[in-house]
Amino acid sequence: MYFAILFVLRLLGPLLGFAMASFCLKYFENPFDDPGYGPDDPRWVGAWWIGFVLEGFLLLLVAIPISMFPKMPPGVKKPINRPETDKRVNFSGMFAALKRVLLNSLLWVIMVNDIISLYGTVGHHIMLPKYMEHQFRLTASDASLYSGVPGLAAVMVSVLLGGYLVWKFRPTVKFLFGSMIVLEVIGACGFLILMIPKCEKLEMAYFGMEDDGLILEGSCNMNCNCSRKSFTPVCGSDLRTLYFSPCYAGCEKSLNKTFFNNCSCIPELGNFEKYATEGFCMPESCWQQALTYIIAWPTIQFIVSLLRVMQQVLLLRCTQHQDKSLALAMFEGITVVLGIVPYLVIFGSMVDSACLVFESSCEETGNCWFYDTDKLNNILHGMSAGFSFLSVGTMYLLYTMRDRFSDMYEEDIFNEEKKDVDENPDAKKADE
Repeated sequence: MYFAILFVLRLLGPLLGFAMASFCLKYFENPFDDPGYGPDDPRWVGAWWIGFVLEGFLLLLVAIPISMFPKMPPGVKKPINRPETDKRVNFSGMFAALKRVLLNSLLWVIMVNDIISLYGTVGHHIMLPKYMEHQFRLTASDASLYSGVPGLAAVMVSVLLGGYLVWKFRPTVKFLFGSMIVLEVIGACGFLILMIPKCEKLEMAYFGMEDDGLILEGSCNMNCNCSRKSFTPVCGSDLRTLYFSPCYAGCEKSLNKTFFNNCSCIPELGNFEKYATEGFCMPESCWQQALTYIIAWPTIQFIVSLLRVMQQVLLLRCTQHQDKSLALAMFEGITVVLGIVPYLVIFGSMVDSACLVFESSCEETGNCWFYDTDKLNNILHGMSAGFSFLSVGTMYLLYTMRDRFSDMYEEDIFNEEKKDVDENPDAKKADE
């Protein structure tokens, strides 16, 4: 139960971070400037910097009272005087402990399982705001709110409930591992299910394909000197074809900057004039699909996170008492280096492969303006499902090694401390 509470507290930061990001992105980057368009415009840049200011201020508020704490809390007994030899650093003991940890096959399997699981779940969660913004045509503020808060809140409740159930009923090791395998399978299938709710794909007019996306220049706009620095989409008169900007649509005249006519790149539609209107083509409302996703994602996360905290418990139960601190430190370090850093590169590069139009300014490539949303859907959920299925394999390997785990509920810390006191009666008397 202790690890469940600790896990929930660690998730509280990202949850508040997503909520804060949603709040900040509602305001323009320069709050004192009116750009002339709103948050639903692709050119909108939210006030991302406000979050850092608020976070720094809150950290300062917490740091001031913490700095006033005494060295020792009131009422705590003074530490027992140990022999001088105990205070010296024993490097031979450290190397022996390091050897025991490095040769612990259970520890390595748990670590590999955790890293693979991180690739699937956290990689998906990090890229989810971008996906929801482009797939369901949400503002950056709404995408941050809906992708972060419901899912993390569901995980927090699930972890607390799972921790309580394990603490209350103390299931067998075999039952625990079997349940964890089932939950991993549900999680992998859940990513595949999340591929279903999606919006109708927007089609952008283009004149060919190249390695870095669509070719937007054609004979109809060749002499217009159009730029990709700013994405100002317009919808053609067929109400289905999107153009990167009025310039790329070959439009010569505009009315109130929302209606453009004499657009040479827009094909004739009967007797209607070749015109374009500001904004995306919206053949149908997409909120129903977005709402389905917003409900399905936290539901799946709630189910698969019931035994998420058991990773830490397994780690401690497969190592000797004197090696637990070293094992935890090595686990956290390797997980960060091999787990958190690479998946940002892997998912980032794969998501970029779904981009059709990149920002181009001063012959440098910037952010992606327009994605192939079907490809983005397949990449994001397909990769997450693939890593989750790999995690099922490593979890099954742990299941076959379950007999090597000690009693999952043995209070070994207290037993070790009692043994230490029994072996040092002089220390016990000094404490009294």
